[in-house]
Amino acid sequence: MYRIILLLISAQLILTFNTLSQHKFYSKQDSLDYNHYSLILSKGYSFSVENGAVKRVLVDSSYLESDKYIPYDSALKIIRSIPKFSYSTHTPNKEFTSLNELEETNQYDSITQLSISGKSNTKLPLLKIIKCKNLKEIELVGTNIRKIPWMLNWKVFGLDSLKTIRVYNHAPGVKLKFAKNDNIEKFVFRDSPYSPAPHFYKLKNLIEVDLVQNDFAPDTKFNFEKFKKLDHLNLSKNSISIKNLAKDTVHSLGHLILSFNNLQSVDQEIGYFKDLTDLQLAENDIVSENIDLALGTLTNLEILSFYKNELDSIPPFIFNLNNLIELDLYYNEIEKLPSELGELTKLERLYIAHNKFYSIPESVGKLRSLKEFYIHHNRVSYLPQSIGNLEHITDFHIQNNYFQGFPEFVLNYRKLEDLDVSNNKIEKLPKEILQLENLKYLWMKGINFLATDKAEANDIKNTLESLQKKGVKVSIDLE
Repeated sequence: MYRIILLLISAQLILTFNTLSQHKFYSKQDSLDYNHYSLILSKGYSFSVENGAVKRVLVDSSYLESDKYIPYDSALKIIRSIPKFSYSTHTPNKEFTSLNELEETNQYDSITQLSISGKSNTKLPLLKIIKCKNLKEIELVGTNIRKIPWMLNWKVFGLDSLKTIRVYNHAPGVKLKFAKNDNIEKFVFRDSPYSPAPHFYKLKNLIEVDLVQNDFAPDTKFNFEKFKKLDHLNLSKNSISIKNLAKDTVHSLGHLILSFNNLQSVDQEIGYFKDLTDLQLAENDIVSENIDLALGTLTNLEILSFYKNELDSIPPFIFNLNNLIELDLYYNEIEKLPSELGELTKLERLYIAHNKFYSIPESVGKLRSLKEFYIHHNRVSYLPQSIGNLEHITDFHIQNNYFQGFPEFVLNYRKLEDLDVSNNKIEKLPKEILQLENLKYLWMKGINFLATDKAEANDIKNTLESLQKKGVKVSIDLE
């Protein structure tokens, strides 16, 4: 059964459920409203999973009489509008050595990964841990541990194998602090929205930091500038601003992930990160006119993602990024692709599906390195002749557009492995498709083949059967 817990933390009343997905609320009324409308949706029942089976338990019989309350759709709409922060609960990694196993063993040299879980744990069992000469990783799940002491600086003991510390669901209100440590290279602190930002600036040799899904505020100070070797920084699912981050971060970063951060703009300060090769800004609310031209100065970028934002055009300075290998513009509102697209000659992966454009510029033929090209769910009815030049294409998805007829230029794509032409007006299937020796997947859902006579119908049938005999997985609607 769902277990409802009200926690008063920092003057905030929080409602959580004993499931893998939980919510943090910002007021008592929000938590009560969420519970009320959830019971309307479930008609008074709660659900849980025990030993792999779903159990349903009646929590409040008054909700069985649904006529007393608002309609289902209205309740669902209200639930979605309630301000909340969603996060996940974690269970200890079963592949790691548990604390109980550590207490019982005398084979310390065989332990490489250690998991400590439970709020009853307030300190690390140091005398046991320092015997684990080959320990590489420690995981803390739902603990009350306040400090990682200097003794875990393994060089003092000739035990310098420990490189990674992971912390999940850290105790509410408990600030985790680290003593000086020169060995740790990776630090993960996830799904701890009730815990203050950890003090880990003494881990001076960190290369990778992951602070995903903690509800950190825009002005949170991390002291990232102390980590001169920091290369990977993942701050997804917080509320971090680029402007404040730039003041607090070593500018030699190579990989920066700011997805799900409620960003509405890409500020001028993005230009500070001259060494970035990977910038991911997915699932924000960024609009084209709020992208500062400083982004165009990051000429080392190889990966750029604006997945699921509010772009209605591609800013022209994006085409200055001539080292881009991957450009992801999935799920935006882009109505036109400019001819400058052809300047990104190193592109190998171009994802522009789920937009609103009608055509592809002739310059696309210059993208001779392109391997994956996804333009599905747009309004395209014609592709330029130059697209036949893309001889390295392995994945080509054009489903859910307005194409009339099979795109025969794909027969030039000798490396093609995955082709999706579903839900277009295609009536013929050329026999020459059998010459694509590397083809593994052919998607033709929603296609109605039209044969003028029995012989032509047999040709289509035989072609499909031959593809399947060659091991091609064909997805097609059969009437």
